[in-house]
Amino acid sequence: MKVGKLILFICGFSVLGTLQGSHRASAYSTYFSSKCAGCHTNDNPTCNGCHHHGAVNLSAVTDKATYGCGEQVTVTLSGGSKSGWIRAFLFDQNGLEIARATGPTGTGDDGLPDPVVFPVILSAPAPIGRGTYTWEAAWWGSPYDTGNLTVSPHGPEVRVPVVVSVTGPSPVESTTWSRVKSLFR
Repeated sequence: MKVGKLILFICGFSVLGTLQGSHRASAYSTYFSSKCAGCHTNDNPTCNGCHHHGAVNLSAVTDKATYGCGEQVTVTLSGGSKSGWIRAFLFDQNGLEIARATGPTGTGDDGLPDPVVFPVILSAPAPIGRGTYTWEAAWWGSPYDTGNLTVSPHGPEVRVPVVVSVTGPSPVESTTWSRVKSLFR
């Protein structure tokens, strides 16, 4: 009889531990209104906009394999597992912001139709020098469910590397070569 009680105690303790663990990872339908709406007063409620779990399986790809110097690069950021608007940013090889996709006021969808949602298109000119550069496309949100128990600060929570290959020629090379050729015609 004591063995049966011991097994029942162990099973009950195991189930309790499982329930407690799953409780911490749960999403709540009131999360946006209780944690986000104070700042996002005119934005439609979203999971993708605030939760890290909305930014899983992110990928970022360029529209071409190689670019000329200064040519427009288009990056598509895809992924997410939840619905709703997001904010996305593109950073160059030096970590400087070179493109963003957000709502009209920069904080969400502002309650308007056609919000920024996955997939997101970001564009910027390729670097001027030939070479291979690593840019980063980023999902912008709150670190609330990554161990930070406050909803601020917001930032580039998930960054995805994007390789940009520039084969040239640069505008300077092109102009110089055109001038040299004109002298010998």
